Amino acid sequence: MPFYDCNENHFIENLRRILESHVKVVVNRSLIQHDDSKYGLSFIPDFEFKKYETIAKRRRTRSTVYAAKPFYDNYHRRFHMEEDVLHSGKYHSIKSLSIPYYRVDYTFSIWNDTYTHSFDVLFTPQIKLEKREIPQHAKSNNPNDILIHTLNFLPPDEKSIKLSLPKSVLVFDVKRMTRV
Repeated sequence: MPFYDCNENHFIENLRRILESHVKVVVNRSLIQHDDSKYGLSFIPDFEFKKYETIAKRRRTRSTVYAAKPFYDNYHRRFHMEEDVLHSGKYHSIKSLSIPYYRVDYTFSIWNDTYTHSFDVLFTPQIKLEKREIPQHAKSNNPNDILIHTLNFLPPDEKSIKLSLPKSVLVFDVKRMTRV
C-alpha cells in the first residue's frame, strides 16, 4: 500500500480534489504526547527561549543551557539548583530538561493509498512563584516551605493543532497520551 507524506497544502489540496469527485472521506487525527528530548532548551530558537529566560540562561543557540536560579520542574518532578546544566548542545548523555510535545498526524486513505501530514506542537511553559518544600538532597537546616520558581507545561490550545479542512470533511480524533 503506497504511503504519501504531504505538507499541509498538498494534504488539503488532495483532500479537496477527492471531495470534488463526490467520494466520502474520513480524516483521522491522532495526537501522541512525547517527552523524548527531541526538543531541548539549547536547540530552540531565541523567540521560543525567551519564555524560559526567568529560570534559564544561555549564550547562543546550540550552546549549553544553565539554570539561572533554583526552580522545580513540576512536569518531570525534578528540582534544579542554580548553575545546573539543563541542556547541552554537544553532550547528549547528560540528563536534560526536555520540552514535551504533541505529535499530530492527519491521515486519510483512498483506494489503498494513504495520505498523511504530520507536525509537532510544543507544550507551553508556565513559570510562576509557588510555596514549596525543598527536596531532601538540597535541604538546609530550615524545615519551612520556601517561595520558589515552578515550571509547569500546559498542553497546546486546540487552534494550534487544527488544520483548516473543508467543512464537509469528518475528522475522527484519536488521542494517545503516552510518554515515550
